[in-house]
Amino acid sequence: MLQLLLRTFLVERRPRDVPEPPAYRQALAALPLRLLQQAGADAPLLELLPHLQRALQAAAVQLSLPQLGAPGWRHLGAAEDWVAGDCPAHCLEPPLPGRVRLCPGCLAQGRYRALAGLYQEDRQGALLRVDFPQRPQLWQRERLREMSRPLGEALQAFAEERRLRRRELSAERSVLARELHDSVAQQLSYLQIRASRLQTVLDERQYDTAQVMLDDLRDGLRVMHRQVRELISSARLTMDGRSLRQALESSVEEFSRSSGCVFSLDNRLPGHALPSEAQLQVLQIVREALANVVRHSHARQVWIRLWPQGSGAVVEVHDDGVGLPAQPPEGGHFGVTIMRERAAAIGAQLSIESAPGRGTCVRLHWGRT
Repeated sequence: MLQLLLRTFLVERRPRDVPEPPAYRQALAALPLRLLQQAGADAPLLELLPHLQRALQAAAVQLSLPQLGAPGWRHLGAAEDWVAGDCPAHCLEPPLPGRVRLCPGCLAQGRYRALAGLYQEDRQGALLRVDFPQRPQLWQRERLREMSRPLGEALQAFAEERRLRRRELSAERSVLARELHDSVAQQLSYLQIRASRLQTVLDERQYDTAQVMLDDLRDGLRVMHRQVRELISSARLTMDGRSLRQALESSVEEFSRSSGCVFSLDNRLPGHALPSEAQLQVLQIVREALANVVRHSHARQVWIRLWPQGSGAVVEVHDDGVGLPAQPPEGGHFGVTIMRERAAAIGAQLSIESAPGRGTCVRLHWGRT
């Protein structure tokens, strides 16, 4: 959506004999790129409003946007008392997106305030409010309507991007909570029971048994410390402006430094084969699979392969290790549940093939394989 807007709005190169568009059109054309460059900032919108005001020959212009996750609006442009002091409540009832109308309440008071609907978010409408010194002429209303269309499309695209990010954050928090329950919480419960038992053994002066239990507690703490560090690393993991190819290469290099395995990465996916929302989940799944290989497989070789297949794609992590045990130890989940949840979140399927002494293959795929 954002890439489409950039292609639509960015100013194209023109022949020399074609005049440059008016300043307000240039400002609107540059808005999507400015919003991308200054994500979350109001500066691009505040810089745009004076261009719109001059082009409309208006007395004042104000942009009202729905509050994120809360009722009400936030207002950009004119002074706050322009809204709270002299603007009737019905001026906060925007027309439908793409429509322009004069506020009837203001008109009854001898003021000429035009309302342009932009987009809807969380059942609230964004609007552009424009004060004119006199009744706006037809060209002014047509120009306002012309302005509101690209402005509304740009703002709606970024509103959809914010909603997507909020959903992804909520899903990540849910996965993290389950991972904490499955690993850290279970380890803490086990250590608590062992510590209580150790106290009993010490009271009975069974020092040899106490030493064995103390060693067991130390091992448990080391395991839990490693799990917490991995969870922190996972929670902080982002694409950080990198392509999936770059992020995978960085991860393979990281695991190579911390293990004795030989990793082979064969990525044949085109740069934009996967949607942006799927790329981070793919990276997380591959990293979880590699972490399991390093911790449990005793493998010497690990192959990471990505390739297109039909209308979908396949991601595969295969090792030559000992394979998964027929009966995993109690409390040992090998991250399989988490990987399946990540796959489901992006509409993919996860399969795991393993046999004792023949290694393990984790395969993620979309469409038919």
